[in-house]
Amino acid sequence: MTKSPPSAYKRWVLALVSICGFACTVIAGNMLLKKGGLALPFFTRETEASQTAVRVEYRTEYLKCGDALVEYRDYQPPELDSVMADLYQTWAVTKEEEQRVSLLRQVDEYCDTHYRLRLITIYRGYVCVFRGKEADSRFLVRERPDIRETDLAPRDRNFLKNGHVIEAGPEVSHEDVPATLEREVAIYLEGIKEH
Repeated sequence: MTKSPPSAYKRWVLALVSICGFACTVIAGNMLLKKGGLALPFFTRETEASQTAVRVEYRTEYLKCGDALVEYRDYQPPELDSVMADLYQTWAVTKEEEQRVSLLRQVDEYCDTHYRLRLITIYRGYVCVFRGKEADSRFLVRERPDIRETDLAPRDRNFLKNGHVIEAGPEVSHEDVPATLEREVAIYLEGIKEH
């Protein structure tokens, strides 16, 4: 016995039932996976769609050395308002767009590199001490014309041509950095002077 083909009415009802079943599946899936799964734009609430992260650029300019530190953090819009309220006294908004905010603060200090590092090297024919990792005359801390390049042992001379960096690590508190570096530099200079 052969079955008769379905009528046009039955095909129409079958298609309608299939579409409704698919729509219900999508809606249920969207509700179940709302926190990170299926997110179709036509089922997403308008407020959820507009809450994409805002990138905040923090730029700190160090006036004593001219260096700058730039950091980035992402915030959700509701969180951003409270963050901005906490920062308004020390940071200035330099740029504000829908998905990006730029903040600036200027501090009358040295950057971490120029504050926590000292370079001991040969400069102008004798030993000198600089802030940071490079021999830059703007950051000359101490000159030791009494320790001339020609007076150094060959090993010390070759070593100091590349420079020796002394660092006050993160375990040293900000207030103790100058005294710690001063002590370490003095010990090193006395050591090479005795050779």
